[in-house]
Amino acid sequence: MAAGRFAVGLLLGVLAVQAVRAESTDCTTPVIVVADGRTTQSTFIQLATNWYGIYTQPGHSYSLEFLPPADNFVNGLRPQFVAISVYGPNDSLPGCRGASSVTVKDNSDHAPVISRNGAGAGRRVSFVAQSGGLYVVKAVNGGGTGSYTFRATDTTLFNLRWSTWGGYADQWGFLNRSDQPIYGVFYLFDANNNLVASASFTVPSGGEVVRGSYPNDLNLPGNRNGYALFSHYGPAGSIVADAYMISPTGLVVTYAKFEGEGHQ
Repeated sequence: MAAGRFAVGLLLGVLAVQAVRAESTDCTTPVIVVADGRTTQSTFIQLATNWYGIYTQPGHSYSLEFLPPADNFVNGLRPQFVAISVYGPNDSLPGCRGASSVTVKDNSDHAPVISRNGAGAGRRVSFVAQSGGLYVVKAVNGGGTGSYTFRATDTTLFNLRWSTWGGYADQWGFLNRSDQPIYGVFYLFDANNNLVASASFTVPSGGEVVRGSYPNDLNLPGNRNGYALFSHYGPAGSIVADAYMISPTGLVVTYAKFEGEGHQ
């Protein structure tokens, strides 16, 4: 009976270990990561290459983080993430090798810094999905076996409403809370989901950019309304934004919600 209990316990232990493994070494069967900011912890094998997948929406921006956690301090060898690559839905990867068409910004050395860590070396990259679909991510560990965490976050900011009805004007403000300039693209859609204007610009570190619906700026058509989004190449939470609708007299100023998905 004792031996039977031992065998069952051993089997359950093996199943438990398998349940926490989250790696794939094959680009054709990547581990799917939900881009909602949730953190997963597992073990990265020494000098290994793992593959992950993220289903994206066109025009949205994403941040990917791979980080050795504090429990690696007890180990002599720790994961050292040396490269993160992102491949688009139409990129070819014969033999899990190929060129990427995705523009990726590595911001590991900027606030919040994750590359200098006593438990190893983390890595964070950001990208904007030019099309929807499955984006494949390659992570390379140039160090030893150890614990690590990974997460993906949709960093897109959403403006619930803008309006030029009755002569109203609109203003949007973008504040960069990080220690690096952050490039982004601002898209404005009407109520029928048609793109009516877009603008790309860089928000300076610790600075703010304000854009308006005026003829000398975004030049939005009159008597229209819709929504807007801002995608960028910064870490999650690095850009905060607000939006206002202003009456022709300037006496009525209405705040409109402009924020992320709540997972940052």
